[in-house]
Amino acid sequence: MLEEVLEAFRGEAQRWGLRGVLGFAPFRGVYAALMPIQRRRLEELCDDAVGVMRSAISIAYAYPRDVVDAIPMRGYKESWNIYARAYHRLNRALNNTAERIAELVDGIAVPATLEGFTGRVEHVEDFYAATVSHRVAAELAGVGWRGKSGLIVNPRYASAIRLATIYTPLSLPSTGPSEGGCGECQACLKACPLLRAERLGEDYRELCRRYIIALERRGLEADVCGRCVRACVESFESGYMSRHLNPDWIRRPYYIDID
Repeated sequence: MLEEVLEAFRGEAQRWGLRGVLGFAPFRGVYAALMPIQRRRLEELCDDAVGVMRSAISIAYAYPRDVVDAIPMRGYKESWNIYARAYHRLNRALNNTAERIAELVDGIAVPATLEGFTGRVEHVEDFYAATVSHRVAAELAGVGWRGKSGLIVNPRYASAIRLATIYTPLSLPSTGPSEGGCGECQACLKACPLLRAERLGEDYRELCRRYIIALERRGLEADVCGRCVRACVESFESGYMSRHLNPDWIRRPYYIDID
């Protein structure tokens, strides 16, 4: 079944023209690492099948490099919507891909995100009960580690990825957990004052939610900012990360490239 899953992922990545990463993690480990409120949400999604789930399949698609370059590091620019539109497209690609793989493995697909949710809640914590963390599955499947921005950082694509997860009763060989880390890199913290506020005891996720609402009032077409993403990508390209990542770990998840 492993080859069938990889072939399905490869076919979808080629259809969408995207580069991707796929990894596997034991269901029990992912379930235990979720917040209790998200365990309950996962139980709702799986219904009676939650007791037979054995594996989590973490999939990611990477933003094209020119899309990341469109993120302005200062002020508001219309080019930000290049990134916003790519966000919507990657979410559609992930949802379609996750549904296809879920059908193949008799599993349950968890959508990439709840688009438009930012302005419909009073606080970022209201979001937690409505979804299941893809980042937990990605860490335990070796797709990447949790960066200082809170995003998953992949050793090839930095944090310029979007995630979805499929839960299946099949036992698939684990490709994790993640062993990388950001080390002394401060790129995202230097790029974002909201992340720096976290170090002072502020909840940067709520500050980020409010900032995105303000951006949307100015014309941004998605619940995204991305400055920390661009900073992370540029730090990778400087060669900083390659100097201390373990090459054996980098090869563990499955990468899908396109011509």
